[in-house]
Amino acid sequence: MKRKHFLSSFIPLAATFGAVASGKTSFDGDSPVVKPPYLKAGDTVGICCPAGFITIEDIQPALLKLKEWGFTARIGETISKKDFTFGGTDDERLNDLQQMLDDKSIKAILFARGGYGGVRIIDRLNFKKFDRDPKWIIGFSDATVFHSHINEKYRVATIHSKMCNSFPNDWNNCRTCTKRNHRINKQMFER
Repeated sequence: MKRKHFLSSFIPLAATFGAVASGKTSFDGDSPVVKPPYLKAGDTVGICCPAGFITIEDIQPALLKLKEWGFTARIGETISKKDFTFGGTDDERLNDLQQMLDDKSIKAILFARGGYGGVRIIDRLNFKKFDRDPKWIIGFSDATVFHSHINEKYRVATIHSKMCNSFPNDWNNCRTCTKRNHRINKQMFER
C-alpha cells in the first residue's frame, strides 16, 4: 500500500498549501485555520458530483487508486445521474453533498469532476456538522466555490487538486506526479 502517495498528484490551493507546508495556523494572522485530521489506511473517501455529470466507468481509475492506497470509497448518489450537463438536479446534488458533509464516517470528499453547478447549491448547504467535524474537501474547477466558501466562512483548510475525472488510467505515464509534489503533499498524511 502506498497511502503516502494519496495527495502526491494533487496541486494544492496556494493559500492552503502555504499554510499546511509552512505549518502556519492562519492565512491572515488573525483567525486560526483548522486542518482536518490526516488520512490513514481504512478511512472512507466520499465521491460525489456537485457540478457536472460523470459515469461510474469514468471514475474507475480513481476508485482503483483509492483502493490501492488503502482507502474505502463511498460513491455518492450523483455518480451517473444526469440532468442536462449536471450530475443530477440541483436538489439531488445538494442532498448528496450534504449527506457526505454530515457523515462522520467520511473523512474526505473527492469531487468526481468540475463543470458548472456548485454556485447553484452553495448557499443552500448547511455546514454546521462540517464545522464541528471538518474533513478534507478535494477538487478544482467548479470546486473553487466550495474552497472559497469554506476557507472564508469556516477557516478550514481544503485541497485544490485532481478530481476523479483527472486520475490517469496509467500512473506510470503521469507527468504531474513529481518528487516536489510528493515531498510537499506527504505532509497531509499522519506521521
